[in-house]
Amino acid sequence: MNGGRLLILVAALLGQAATGQNLIIKPRGREQAISDLRDQCMEFTEVKLGDKPGDLRECRVTEFGEFGAVDGQTYYYALYCLIPNYTPDEGKCNDGSFTAGYYRQRGLAVFVGDSSSAGAGLLFERVSSDIGTFIYLKPQIITTVDRTLLYLNVGFDGTGHYNASEYFMREGGAWTPVESEEWLKDLVRRLPAGLEIWKGVWPDLQTMTAEAGLYRFGDANCCPSGGTARIGLAIQSRRFILKSLVIEETK
Repeated sequence: MNGGRLLILVAALLGQAATGQNLIIKPRGREQAISDLRDQCMEFTEVKLGDKPGDLRECRVTEFGEFGAVDGQTYYYALYCLIPNYTPDEGKCNDGSFTAGYYRQRGLAVFVGDSSSAGAGLLFERVSSDIGTFIYLKPQIITTVDRTLLYLNVGFDGTGHYNASEYFMREGGAWTPVESEEWLKDLVRRLPAGLEIWKGVWPDLQTMTAEAGLYRFGDANCCPSGGTARIGLAIQSRRFILKSLVIEETK
């Protein structure tokens, strides 16, 4: 092989290697092989790879797996490391850097496919154009005596750990959204005077309960002094409702 051909071959291989870091699939409207979903980033609605400050410089699958089956279909999830161009340092996904850790769960996709198939199609995609706003965790499918729920586990980044999750109920072979915020207003109205909730409230969907620390004016953010709210919940007419509230005083 002459020197010119060798240089061309090396350049081509280096180009393939560089591109392989950010391989993009376009899953909308068609099934993709599970092996591709496991290893390759997807094309998102709100963000994309590019040269602008708000574009991504890197996209990698952080975590992938099955998380349930309903009506003969298997559900898969992928969490994505998404690093924007405006990040000041040169850290990369999965390199152990602060940047890798900070951006490792900034996107979520849920895929569904027939249990006998080697492929799956896109069901949900959740990525914000403000990359640092949300943290995404493994979703869940929860089956109780009277219903099946799909839970997209999403939190606001920050010390408040506020709940930005989405909930869906299986009805007629489809996933119907469950309204999950109005009940919090009822909860606040029923708190005794002088007590407040400063953190996110995260329902346990198996027991339909939740709890929240209660703060008084002057408390440190770490240490609520007003006791604990023990909360009972239900789902009626496709919405969460507050069934019971017990205030457990600090001992």
